[in-house]
Amino acid sequence: LDQLRQTLLRPEIMGIVLILVSVFTLLSLVTQSNGVITGAWIEALQKLVGIGAWGVPFVTGALGIWMVIHAIERMPDLPWHRPAGFGLLFIAFVIGASLALPTEHRPQLSALGEGGGYIGWAFADILENFIGAVGAWAFLGFLAVSGIIFLTDRLLVKHAYTGWYYLQTWWELRKDLAYVPPPSVESENTGAAQSPLPLPQIKLPLWKKLVGQTQEAAPSEIPPAANMVLPNGPTTRPAPAHAEPTTPKPEPAAAPARAAEAPAARRTPAEPAIIPARIIGGDQEWRLPRLEDVLGYWDRHVDSDEHIRDQGRLIQETLALFGVPADFEGAYKGPAVTQYLIKPGYVERTVKGEIRRTKVKVSKIAGLSNDLALALAAPSVRIEAPIPGTSYVGVEVPNQESNRVGLRDMMESETFQNKKGKLRIALGEDVKGNAIVSDLARMPHLLIAGSTGSGKSVCINSIITCLLCTHTPDTLRFLMVDPKMVELSGYNGIPHLLSPVVTETDKAAGVLYWAVKEMERRYQLCSKANCRDLERYNEYLAKRGEKPLPYIVVIVDEMADLMMAAPEEVEKHICRLAQMARAIGIHLIIATQRPSVDVITGLIKANFPSRIAFAVTSQTDSRVILDVPGAERLLGRGDMLFMAPDASKLERIQGTFLHEDEINKLVRHWKGIRQLNNDAFTQPLFEEPGAGVESASSSLPPSTPINRAAAGDSAGPVSAAPRPDLRGAPSRPPMTTPSTGNVIDQMRKVPGSSQTRYGAPPEQGSLFEEIEQMKAEDARDELFEEAIRTVRENGRGSVSLLQRKLRIGYNRASRLVDQLEEAGILGPDAGGTSGREVLTPQSAPRIIGGGDGADAGDQDFKFWM
Repeated sequence: LDQLRQTLLRPEIMGIVLILVSVFTLLSLVTQSNGVITGAWIEALQKLVGIGAWGVPFVTGALGIWMVIHAIERMPDLPWHRPAGFGLLFIAFVIGASLALPTEHRPQLSALGEGGGYIGWAFADILENFIGAVGAWAFLGFLAVSGIIFLTDRLLVKHAYTGWYYLQTWWELRKDLAYVPPPSVESENTGAAQSPLPLPQIKLPLWKKLVGQTQEAAPSEIPPAANMVLPNGPTTRPAPAHAEPTTPKPEPAAAPARAAEAPAARRTPAEPAIIPARIIGGDQEWRLPRLEDVLGYWDRHVDSDEHIRDQGRLIQETLALFGVPADFEGAYKGPAVTQYLIKPGYVERTVKGEIRRTKVKVSKIAGLSNDLALALAAPSVRIEAPIPGTSYVGVEVPNQESNRVGLRDMMESETFQNKKGKLRIALGEDVKGNAIVSDLARMPHLLIAGSTGSGKSVCINSIITCLLCTHTPDTLRFLMVDPKMVELSGYNGIPHLLSPVVTETDKAAGVLYWAVKEMERRYQLCSKANCRDLERYNEYLAKRGEKPLPYIVVIVDEMADLMMAAPEEVEKHICRLAQMARAIGIHLIIATQRPSVDVITGLIKANFPSRIAFAVTSQTDSRVILDVPGAERLLGRGDMLFMAPDASKLERIQGTFLHEDEINKLVRHWKGIRQLNNDAFTQPLFEEPGAGVESASSSLPPSTPINRAAAGDSAGPVSAAPRPDLRGAPSRPPMTTPSTGNVIDQMRKVPGSSQTRYGAPPEQGSLFEEIEQMKAEDARDELFEEAIRTVRENGRGSVSLLQRKLRIGYNRASRLVDQLEEAGILGPDAGGTSGREVLTPQSAPRIIGGGDGADAGDQDFKFWM
């Protein structure tokens, strides 16, 4: 009996019974059957609810149909407010039907099945006795409005607004149909044949607009996209118009060019602005390159919609075979992969005689990635469970043919054009076809890792190209380290470089050390100007009419080689820059093809919130880069996972493609500008700001002094005048001056002029000589300045003198004497007990940062006074 009762109480059995009852009731009402059962049933319904008996079969039939479909299709439960809203409407109708009857004949008519029957009559009398007839109708209106709100789950105000909108549309349609434009005056005067009257723009009928508006207003969990493919229906991507293809390469067979879209569909690139730069010896102007001159388009091949629908149904069937019910809801066609939207279904199980329906666990779908790859004959399948912001699981399957994402397409997109940021970079295109653009200044540093041939170098070149197309040397500078010697060396000669590309591994740590010293110098300048970051400091300089400081991007193409040469020093400098350099405009881009814990240490990774992972060989490497698996399932050739600093989920992107010829065109553009007026050209570098601010010791690359033929002629010939060096060092002066005395307050001046000198980037050898000198200055004793004052006051210098005056030991005093001799302050040991001679300013020009003694001046002599 219990088993029979459970079988009869199953939802589908109860639904079928309700459908039969509704059909039986409806036929009895229509035919006015006088049978014993049918007559009694109809009489009972009419006496209870009156004319509301006609609604009973429709209510029971709808409920029965829903119960059957709910049991078979495993639909979600019906929200409680919808049947409650229908019940309120039914009660309001029954009571209203009774209130409409005459009061004196209401009991007799209700007994005959008129009005609302006994139920309507009882409630109508109660309402009239308590709140009167007017109050009863008002209360019924309130019940009806509440029922509509509960039933439709929308506010009635929105329905009223929609109705008013359609009323306005109908009125405008009447005016359009009644309007006849007057004949042309010009055709009447000239007697020419008149053109046919323009037909009025006929709009859709009201009922069609109502249906269309209702469908558009219905909320959808699937985010709209141009490349959306629905399970049953056409894709939403319109057919693009094509024009003549433009190819960035001379061989079309080697690299097919992407067909250009119609001019109306593409953003017309504006004429690049001419940004003047202050150059000594010439009126040089920086001109940004035009995108159409350096970049091209690329062809695209898209899988057919029918093939995508077949793949989606195959995914659904494969999941069902493994006991995971799910529905295929649509797909996004990306450049390299197609993301299929799978909605998990429900699983029924019997617990203590009760049937319970539970949602399929997302982990079950994620664990079937290899089985799906086998069923789809795909090289790999990546599952995103769930897709952020939706109730779908994304199954990413490689396309039959991968497409290249051109950098020009991304830079001409509205996303890139509307992106607000100082250092905009285009990373690529996601599976929805959206351009992914980020701001390096907000990242603020970027870590790139992946196996050989996965697309790291192309990604770095794309980032450099984006920055070179949007920045002049006045606003952006580069420091590049390329131990592989072939990836970044092609940029040698562009005016944005602070130094030629560093290719020697043992010298790369010195470049990072220079960046740390420049960071400290900028922080000192910002502190003295009471500015929090580089942007505010540049605004401060602009108000004073001075040239702003540019951003500096340090790029290391292979981190593993640097960590093998000097791991402790490289890690220390990178961590220092990553922690502090963001505010003053220095940003790091580090790439490696060996993502192991000894290369990407925990301390380095903690300071790089923005990371890009290309295809790797193992799940361990993926966890080292991203802290989660997934990169081992990427396809290579630009397929990446991007971890944004402000995003909680990884984003799969097809990286931009950049051909070598496009890079060469861009480099030739900047080299050509640099070679203009080559006899009077000095590569511009940021000047030493400090006209009103006490400047710290400069960390800028040195420049060759410029001597004018005539003091009054600013356009005279330029010649280099090397400074003498007492210790046999190269004639180029040091980049920094010692932080002692008043020397730190001195700005380098052009000899014979009050103008501030711009520095030209040094040769690589001079740069590293400068770095070695900076390291030597940092290694000086803390009592170095006190020792200078001591030997100046006594006129002689010795170890015993420093021991007595400074109260230090013999070893430290001996080291101070050696440092003073190396700095050119004390002479050599002449023997005897008289001590060493203190040299004059004319004997030590390197200490004061000037030329020979005659050019030192009174300000430099204060160092000894």
